[in-house]
Amino acid sequence: MDDAHSPAVTDEILEDCLQALHRIESQGGSAVIGDVVAFARISPAVAQVACRELRMQGLLGPQPDRLVLSEEGRKHAAAILRRHRLSERLLTDVLGLPWDRVHDHAMRLEHSLTSEAETRLQSLLNDPETCPHGGPIPGADSRLDSPRTRRLDTVPVGGQVRIEQITEEAGTFLRYLASLGLLPQAEIAVEEVAPFGGPLLVRVGGARYAIGRDVAAKILVCNDREPPGPRRLRRRRRGPLA
Repeated sequence: MDDAHSPAVTDEILEDCLQALHRIESQGGSAVIGDVVAFARISPAVAQVACRELRMQGLLGPQPDRLVLSEEGRKHAAAILRRHRLSERLLTDVLGLPWDRVHDHAMRLEHSLTSEAETRLQSLLNDPETCPHGGPIPGADSRLDSPRTRRLDTVPVGGQVRIEQITEEAGTFLRYLASLGLLPQAEIAVEEVAPFGGPLLVRVGGARYAIGRDVAAKILVCNDREPPGPRRLRRRRRGPLA
């Protein structure tokens, strides 16, 4: 694309693209341009220009056919993700917004937080470990300590698991999960798995629900017999619907 006709990209767009790539990498995936387009809500043309700019800044690896963060890019992205998830906790824990509405607000708020505001926010929130959707919050040093998880759609029949994180933050999707009690820290049992890509029958408390594989793939779980880490025991958790 000719530079004279290339769409302009803002710092906010570049940060959104970095965050999109970091989220996918942290879940063990390989990003494509469509992932950036969907998360940042930009056109493919803008996403292409943004990724080219990130590569020129040394925030992406040198391979032109791969969207892989460099080490420096990973640090930048973790800092953005940290501001985003702290913003989500502020919106739920302090302002009382429901968990299905905070993502879009946080996408705007994260760009305006200064380092001083971020530090004060962390203290105000009592050093939270996760966002309302269960996503781990990177530390001030950009380190991201993620629990060992698997997707719910990979759990075999008889599996007893605990929900750790919901990776899809669209409001309609979160409201649907909440209506079924599929919230972070909920314990569920997989009772049946239909063949040929059919739904899973899961038990949540005393209720049973059939959920599609596409829904289950967006729910990260861990073995419910694994004890939580020491910081999780100290941290005061608040319900995502607060």
